Amino acid sequence: MKTYVVIHNKNSRGKNLKKEYIDRLFILNNLKHIYKSTHSYEELDETIKLYSNSSVYQYCTIGGDGSLNSLVNSLMKNNIQTPDVSILPAGSGSDFIRTFAISQDIEVAMRHLCTENYYEIDVGLVKNKDKDKYFVNVMNIGFLADSVEASEKLPRIFRKFRYPVSFWQKIIKAFATETSIDTDRGEFNGKVFNISICNAQYFGGGWNISPKSSLQDGLFNVQIFAVTKLKAMKIFFLAKKGLHLTEPGVIVKKTSSIKLKTDQAIEIDGDFFGNGPADIFIKKRAIRFKI
Repeated sequence: MKTYVVIHNKNSRGKNLKKEYIDRLFILNNLKHIYKSTHSYEELDETIKLYSNSSVYQYCTIGGDGSLNSLVNSLMKNNIQTPDVSILPAGSGSDFIRTFAISQDIEVAMRHLCTENYYEIDVGLVKNKDKDKYFVNVMNIGFLADSVEASEKLPRIFRKFRYPVSFWQKIIKAFATETSIDTDRGEFNGKVFNISICNAQYFGGGWNISPKSSLQDGLFNVQIFAVTKLKAMKIFFLAKKGLHLTEPGVIVKKTSSIKLKTDQAIEIDGDFFGNGPADIFIKKRAIRFKI
């Protein structure tokens, strides 16, 4: 088995785990590993450059969806070909692994690292005029992106509950906005409360936003919520169990590329990205995720 490069995101908003505890987990499971703690994306990127031989190394992040996103971005931007990737959940949100029914308990999740079971998964890419970024889970345009932006401004004391706090903070004055998108399956122009562009199935602390998403089909599951605020609140409630897709005003498209032509806010994998206009693409089966 390849040696694990274990990247511990010390800026994760989740559990404060010690190096000694992590080392012990890997030693007890007879897994070769190199432990690296990082405090910034730049430090993570330097680590990937140092251990760039994917025939010798596989890559494990300790944190949540944001930590996984940073690892995937560094791997993709350093042109590491079809890297082996895994995650041990320790962040404020570890929704991506719910698609694979991997436990939120780090010691239980550790068992997956002892196998040779991998799943080749698609990776999304978003570009606006300022920057570009990859994502593996869910991207939102509109209200949910606005609430994520607000969550990043909350005091650290709210870190565990930052998403629900910012949701209710922003919903009071929220409203649908004129939105224009083009896809390879047609265009949409009209008032929208939110657009979810889904690669995987869960986000927001366990919401089953896209129960029909496949991570291997080279397509996003795009959900356009062309509804009022009151209707959107009902849809969000139903989305917790994946029961929202047949609601009036929820438009579902499967597509491999999207052009956002208006200036709504964008969040990806739980972190604020910026504003449109933007282009969104998918790279089919770009990484191997350990399950």
